[in-house]
Amino acid sequence: MSPANRAEVAIFMPSFAPNDAMATHTVELRDALRQNGVAAAIYADEIKSGAGGEAIPFARFRVALPKKNRFILYQVGTGSNLVRHLVARKEPLLIQYHNITPRSHFVRFEPGIASSMAWGRRQLESLIHHTDLALGVSRYNAEDLVRTGFREIAISPPLIRPLPIALAHRSYTGIGHSLLFVGRVAPNKAHQDLISAVAAYNFTFSDKVRLYFVGSTVIPAYERYLRALAGRLGVENEIVFASAVPSDELAKMYASAHLFVSASQHEGFGFPLIEAMRAGLPVVAVGSSAIPETVANAAVVTASSDPEVLATAWHMVLSNQHLRSQLVERGMARAGSFDLAATRAANLAALAYRVPIEGIVPSGLYYRRTRPGEKGHYLDDETPRQAQGSRA
Repeated sequence: MSPANRAEVAIFMPSFAPNDAMATHTVELRDALRQNGVAAAIYADEIKSGAGGEAIPFARFRVALPKKNRFILYQVGTGSNLVRHLVARKEPLLIQYHNITPRSHFVRFEPGIASSMAWGRRQLESLIHHTDLALGVSRYNAEDLVRTGFREIAISPPLIRPLPIALAHRSYTGIGHSLLFVGRVAPNKAHQDLISAVAAYNFTFSDKVRLYFVGSTVIPAYERYLRALAGRLGVENEIVFASAVPSDELAKMYASAHLFVSASQHEGFGFPLIEAMRAGLPVVAVGSSAIPETVANAAVVTASSDPEVLATAWHMVLSNQHLRSQLVERGMARAGSFDLAATRAANLAALAYRVPIEGIVPSGLYYRRTRPGEKGHYLDDETPRQAQGSRA
């Protein structure tokens, strides 16, 4: 393809933060486009410190004249001032949907974030009339796009960068076990259910557990609530807030933990679940939102977040070598389906439905409707799973 006809993709994010799952995905996508002859750059309305020049301030693009063969790709995860500027552009607009957490999870602790999520939902609905192609990073997200009313929808899996994890033998014969949860300290992650389950476990079983929370604090009031809860339940010494840690330190924590646990009530996918499986770590998770799709048959999935239910599921895995071995084997296979080279290729194929990428065969659509408001039809081979999450 000659330089004059070379496609360009300008990728936009409301906020770019180092080590954030959406940011990592976006950087990998940009690099995959560049390696396949497409000019690509990331623009963000807000760039957090430590971004290392990966993103360009949106202000530098805002006055750019329309350009032939340029496509705009917007990463959707919250409300943003970017939307009103992007829909006014003349270039074709594509979106990649990582899901928007229902506002109900945030109202109690931070009404401002709750309002931003509600704003993001309204913006998503307004984007129906401006979007040439909507991509969902999971079937759960694609189903949300179907319900919202988008006309053409494809699936583009998340790009999960491997951590430098050295697989090591884990001993489960001692009287203490380390549990790990990785994710922002935000109310939708339901850390309180994990804390309550630690208390139930240590009261019920002779082998004790300690739980490590790894992730940046989004709402300080929520972390204060969690620490107070741990104190009331008498497990303040068994709950460790490790905050956000560098990737090499996170890799060590995955390698040394005995069990990955999650009680999250809303995930558009759940990157850490796959990271844990790559590390040979068995997983127990509450089956909310996209989590059953993400883990498939490679985890123990509970239907309830009741503390006794979670504690019992944890003990079942920690005390049963055969079950652990099955989970580790299945987990490694499941993680292998998100091999970075394969998921990069899948993202390029999904984008190629609209963006001309030399040498890339476009993938088929997941869903299509002729025009907004009409009932459409599914175009892939699998029956779509019904989304379990609720919208608020």
